Amino acid sequence: MPDRKSEPAATVRAFWSGTITFGLVSIPVNLFAAVHARRTAMKMVDTKGKALGRQYYCPKHDKKLSGDEIVRGFEMEDGKIVVVTDEELEGVAPEKTRDIDLRSFVPAEQIPPMYFQRPYFLTPAGKSTKAYHLLAETMERTGRVGIGSFVMRDHEYLVAIVSEGGILRAETLRFADELHTPEDVGLPKHKKAAANRVKTLSKEIAALMRDELDPHELSDQYAASIEALVERKEKQKKDVVHVTGAEDEESEGGTSNVIDLLAVLRRSLSANANVTTADKSADAGAPAPAPEHGERKKSAARKAPKKRSTTARKAAKSRAAHK
Repeated sequence: MPDRKSEPAATVRAFWSGTITFGLVSIPVNLFAAVHARRTAMKMVDTKGKALGRQYYCPKHDKKLSGDEIVRGFEMEDGKIVVVTDEELEGVAPEKTRDIDLRSFVPAEQIPPMYFQRPYFLTPAGKSTKAYHLLAETMERTGRVGIGSFVMRDHEYLVAIVSEGGILRAETLRFADELHTPEDVGLPKHKKAAANRVKTLSKEIAALMRDELDPHELSDQYAASIEALVERKEKQKKDVVHVTGAEDEESEGGTSNVIDLLAVLRRSLSANANVTTADKSADAGAPAPAPEHGERKKSAARKAPKKRSTTARKAAKSRAAHK
């Protein structure tokens, strides 16, 4: 393993921290994103490079709407919109906690792949390294996955804690009512196929069998083509504009910084940890770090006036569509 002193410092911090809890066990951990957004997203600008702002418009009254004129509404199955206030939402919001509360440990194969939504890496925080290793090794030996829930950014998530290669990974899960069933999509009932056809198709599959997955098959060729196109036009000084003016709102994950996640894991784990990855030079991104506990309240106070209008805009499309 490389000398830990020679490893570069991470450029970002964990954007969430909390504690894995079950029974009498309590293990502080940090959360890092295991994936980052592809680079195919583009900004909307005019022909002179000025960034475009977002405005909401009511076609019924033929006017632009201000933040004070926008409220949040829940759409019913019959198309009716029920307005919900900030105070009412606060009354049903999940209790704010820093715990990943595990309620059960189940065999990994019991979780259908369709439930997995987004992966995160968990690293030990504070002096929890030994307990972290013990939990990771025990879970990996037993082949069990921890199922529980936690609250992040005022939203409650279902989560599966998975141990792999000495590292704990948190996989957020979809709720059961988010999944379609085969009946929902009109999948026909299973019928037994003729033996000769199965044999013929088996030969076709056998011709393409490989013992290992080629990583190149997982690469995004479309994104690579866009990057090549943009780089070529930039070198030719063709259609290059300088963006000015209002910035677009950030996406859900925020602007991601690229870090050496393996270096972060090595510093978080003990020197004896056995970290195995498919590519030792792989990078991973993580959303912008959350403010420290002392700063969080100040930040929330500063952003409170904007929070109502920003989140309220999300219902505008539904309201406008039914006016």
